[in-house]
Amino acid sequence: MLDSHTPDRPRARATLLVLLSALVLQLSLLTTNPYVWSNIKNIHRPLHYHGEHIASNFFEGWYFKFVKLNGTASDPSVSMAVIPGIYRPNPDSLDKQGAHAFVVVVGMPGTTRAAYYRFPPQDFVDLGGQGPEQNGQFRFKVGNSIFAHDEVLLDLPAANFEHVPADEMRTYHEETQSQYEKQLQRHSPLSTVSLRGLFPSPSDQEQLDHLEAFAVQGHLRFPGTTQTLLPSSRLMPSIMGITAFVPFLECNHGVASLHHVVKTGHISALHANNTINRTVTMDGGVGYTEKDWGVNFPSTYIWAHTNLFEKSPGSSLLLSVASVPVLGRTFSDWIDANVYPVSSALNARGMLVTYYHAATKTLYNFSTYVISARLQELRVTIDEKQRTQTVSFQAIARDPNARGTVALQVNVTRAIGAGIPLRAPSRVKGRMFTAVEENVYAVTAMRLWRIESGDILVQDVGLGSGLEVVGDVEWLETARR
Repeated sequence: MLDSHTPDRPRARATLLVLLSALVLQLSLLTTNPYVWSNIKNIHRPLHYHGEHIASNFFEGWYFKFVKLNGTASDPSVSMAVIPGIYRPNPDSLDKQGAHAFVVVVGMPGTTRAAYYRFPPQDFVDLGGQGPEQNGQFRFKVGNSIFAHDEVLLDLPAANFEHVPADEMRTYHEETQSQYEKQLQRHSPLSTVSLRGLFPSPSDQEQLDHLEAFAVQGHLRFPGTTQTLLPSSRLMPSIMGITAFVPFLECNHGVASLHHVVKTGHISALHANNTINRTVTMDGGVGYTEKDWGVNFPSTYIWAHTNLFEKSPGSSLLLSVASVPVLGRTFSDWIDANVYPVSSALNARGMLVTYYHAATKTLYNFSTYVISARLQELRVTIDEKQRTQTVSFQAIARDPNARGTVALQVNVTRAIGAGIPLRAPSRVKGRMFTAVEENVYAVTAMRLWRIESGDILVQDVGLGSGLEVVGDVEWLETARR
């Protein structure tokens, strides 16, 4: 009797052969690829600037998140993000505007909730933090603004403010609305609910396109003594664990501080004549710092973070699930075009999921590279009545404090259409493009418990959560590990 799996063996061998051949070819090109060399050189310095000798096909951005609970019904919380970085497109890309440095301010109060400031690439200057003893330290400037592991000093002139073109915003809203509607139809195929009214109309977009350019100034200090750093080792140099040793990934991730206290801080939007229009004060708030670098953002991913918990202050939750081209984007594209039968093996679902419990100083890790970690549920659903989107996640892993297994359940909810348009390096668009809906006011409900005993270790709610849902999330829900 023939083995029922016999027909699959040639395909499996072909898949393995192609993957191994591509890997060998990748490794043979190390000497000619500055991006790969940079990742190798900085394996144990993930927070430092990686783009010193990379002239094209590269981006690097830092994400500074600040949240403050004001405690009043009319103003319950303030949540903002500041994102500085550098972008160098592929010479053959569709981006006619070319390389540039940038600073994005997200969560500004008022009509313009996000502001994009463009600078010449030479205005991005790395200022140090190069020694081994300064592994967690970094410092760089964009124009006259300073960004470091312990402070942000903003000086963003109105002259560098860039209006996002109306056609780009129109495309963003159409694609975002379509993504929501697909999710709604997938879970409620008979639904007749329309989401169109939750997004700006064309006339609203035209008005935003003519808003006055404005400057932003600010200074936030968050001393290193208040920071909770991610544990690292020679084998686990960053949040990416052992996958940090794969130097040709499309996108890499680093975490500078899981949680810190903003000792003093304010961000002000100024009129064109430099008089203050509005100011946000962050004194006594909390912060979180991470970074991404690589060739492009993932085409499909879910990202969420919160560290303003009601019952467990100082704790921090990071949830990131993405489609990962395991051999790098260039080889994956070539194989997809020329060896299609094995192309499905080239993308994997990668997870970076950690919960730091401040009271016990314990880091629970549910990431893909953790052998004991298992994903049990990942769903993105739409509530028709509440007009909200919820990301539901559940996974198990070994209990770091006792024998046995712990489970983590997370539900992150945001209002549909309330997100802030955010530019990101897009492989699909071939340039920096508004393709991410960034929400900094999502609500996170989480529960951590021991499987064997049923003991609940933590049950809490996080406010001012960041949430991004991009691309084909159905693939993330159904993909194999």
